[in-house]
Order: sequence, then structure tokens, then C-alpha cells
Amino acid sequence: MKKTMRNMGAFLMVGLLLFASSCKKDEVVTPPKSLYERLGGNAAISAVIDQFITNVAGDARINAFFADAASDATRLTKLRNNLINQVGQATGGTEKYTGLDMKSSHAGMGIEDSHFTALVEDLSLSLDKFKVSATEKTELLTALAGLKGDIVEGPKTLYVRLGGNAAISAVIDDFLTKVVADNRINSFFAATVASSARVTKLRNNLINQVGEASGGPEKYTGLSMKESHKGMKITDAQFNALVEDLQASLVKFKVESRTKIQLLGALGGMRADIVGQ
Repeated sequence: MKKTMRNMGAFLMVGLLLFASSCKKDEVVTPPKSLYERLGGNAAISAVIDQFITNVAGDARINAFFADAASDATRLTKLRNNLINQVGQATGGTEKYTGLDMKSSHAGMGIEDSHFTALVEDLSLSLDKFKVSATEKTELLTALAGLKGDIVEGPKTLYVRLGGNAAISAVIDDFLTKVVADNRINSFFAATVASSARVTKLRNNLINQVGEASGGPEKYTGLSMKESHKGMKITDAQFNALVEDLQASLVKFKVESRTKIQLLGALGGMRADIVGQ
């Protein structure tokens, strides 16, 4: 009798195990949704990125980094698409990011912690506008924080960001070539161009002036701007032509936007000592 009871108990146990096993096989396990799906896919990410770009364009803390892209529709579209694809790929979507890696694309820009923080804040505001939940927002911002080491370089002087003496010299040489060919202003330089010694002196003065003004070791020893332009009666239009020629040289050598704006801003500060003298 006891043996029969033991056999029946074992039979019941096996039956329960088989029943439990068959239930597990029939259960449908729903895989967790990716961050990409939870964000809303490509359409939602695109809307967030469009708002983010608008936020950045209006942010005086960092918009100088994007000035060149903002002024060129083709570059702006490329930037937008790269950002959408980057976020899409990073969050588990089908998009593929084909741009430069973060370290290469931000090299030499001198991005600091404060700039990176401003960027994150602008993205956070965009996510808030579209009511992205706290969980998804935190996941996305955490992923962005992981890129910080490849983006932030720390403080760099304007001189270093320009590329030092060699890069400044190349820009000045190209700038002088443009000025000589510019009928709006080349008459001011006719006497200088006729003398190789004077051309060399002007070149060296310009290199030293830009070097010193941008934080380099060079020392400008020429006349002050007011003295050197006295009696020349330079107009605003002529000063603008000079700035345009310098800007064209900076663009030729692919000087990044913030650095270019800062250098042109320094030149703009000399306007009062050059125009109308």
C-alpha cells in the first residue's frame, strides 16, 4: 500500500512538472522595446533634432561653433541628417551614421565643459518640448554624456585654434594675394607692392599682429592702427572689403566657425582706428 502511494505521488509530481513545462512553452514573452521605439522612431527623433538645431542657433554660448553650417543650406541639411542617423543608430534604430567619429569631427575646436553642458541643455529642452518621458530622456542624455571625452578638449587660445604661426602665415599670404587682386582696395597697397622690402615688412607686421592679438608669442612692433592709416580716408565699404578678403582666406584654410568669428571680431574692433582717418 505504501509503495502504491509512493508511486502515485511520483506520478502526480511528474504530471505537474509536465503541465508546468507545457504552460511555459505556450507563454508569449514580449521582448522589451528599444529606446528607438520608445522615443517614437525616425519621425519623433527628426522632430526633436529640428528643435534642437533651432535651440542651438539661438544659444549665444555655442552658436558660433555652428555659424558656417547655419549659413549654408547644404551643410545644415547634412548636419541635420547626421544627427538624426546618429541618434537613430545609437538608440537601436535602422539608421546608419556615416559621418566622422566624434574625436575627429571636433578636433581643434577647443570645446570646453561649459560648451558641452550648453549643448546637453539645448537637447534636454527639445526633449521636454515633445514631452519625452523621464526614463527615455535620461537614457538618451546618458548616451550623449558617454561621448563627452571625445568632444571636450578643454580651453585653447585663439592662437592655438588658428594653428599657430605657420597657419597664420599661410592665411596672411593668401590674404595679401587677395587684397592685391581686389580693385576695391588694392590702390592703397600699390606703393607697398612695388617694393619687395615693404611687402615683406607688411607681411611680417600682419603675422605678428594676428599672432599677438590671438594669444601667441609674436610681438607687433609697427605703428598703431590710427597712426598707420592716418590720411588714407578709408571708408566703411573699403574696410568691409578688407574683412571679406580675410574671411575668404580663413574659409580657404577651413578655419572653424567660432575661431573665424573671434578673429574677425578682433579686426572689427579696429574699425574706429582705421576708417575715416
